[in-house]
Amino acid sequence: MIKHDMLAIDINVFRTAVKDINFDVFLQLSESNFVHVFSKITGLDYKRLAQYRQKGVTHLHIKSEDLETYRDFLAKPAAAILRDPNVSHEKRVATLLNMTEQNMAELFSQLYVEEETAVNTSHLVKNYVELMSTNPDTLVVLLKLVSHGEYLYYHSVAVSILSIMMSKASGQFDQNTLESIGLGGFLHDIGWTQLPREIFLSSEALTDLEWKEVKCHPGIGLKMLEQTVTVPKESKYIIYQHHEEPGGRGYPNGLRDKVIYHPAKFVSLADGFSALISKRPFRPAYTVEQALRIITNTRGKYDPDLVRLSVTLFARGINKAPHKRSAA
Repeated sequence: MIKHDMLAIDINVFRTAVKDINFDVFLQLSESNFVHVFSKITGLDYKRLAQYRQKGVTHLHIKSEDLETYRDFLAKPAAAILRDPNVSHEKRVATLLNMTEQNMAELFSQLYVEEETAVNTSHLVKNYVELMSTNPDTLVVLLKLVSHGEYLYYHSVAVSILSIMMSKASGQFDQNTLESIGLGGFLHDIGWTQLPREIFLSSEALTDLEWKEVKCHPGIGLKMLEQTVTVPKESKYIIYQHHEEPGGRGYPNGLRDKVIYHPAKFVSLADGFSALISKRPFRPAYTVEQALRIITNTRGKYDPDLVRLSVTLFARGINKAPHKRSAA
């Protein structure tokens, strides 16, 4: 595109924005050449936005004729939507998921988690904790969304919310610990971002070598966060131990029962449940009933007390949230 009355916009403006835009956005390739990257039809693409930032892009551009539309867009940031008392619960959840997608795109583009990204992630989790406190039916909306879109994104959200739900229902933790558990759930699979994507997308049984790589992801996740002071040590324990099992057959260290950090057991069960009700390359999604039955009949993998708690909590969403049945 040949240059004509273009206005430079700080790329960071779009990091706190909702996905829907009513104007076109351009990337400058040279002094007089601009390429169309985001449109009012497709909206923002958070992955590409994160990639541009990683490559050192500091500004995007809009047409001068779209300045007023752009200003209207700036007046309605995602955070303002969350604070608006007149916004419906469904809209709040959708906006929070929108913010989450942007946040996850940045997390997944970083070799080591940047402090600013960790701060934004922490704020997101606090919003989820608050939303769960004011409207427990967040689970209903979640069950409608968990098997759609980018699996790791929505799975991370699901695990965080389900972990918060179980932790809150157990009555064992204060608010700070609930947030640490939610953050640990949100970041539990961050190590997957450094593994070959074909392993994650494989529809075939993994080879021994691939399984060896998979079992490294808790340690990789911990290493990605070792310099990030915003993420508390409690969340880091969870990330490192969320695949340990009370029966001692988990990884990476084969820990048993009481040796496992207790909050990590909540994230472990939430991880297993969310994975079961999500569509994967190697199988369709299980229904909530089927997932709970599988978890209940799996010995040694999950804490028995938490299994009983999960059946009580998660079963509530069966009749409220419509979901497609699939063969076990």
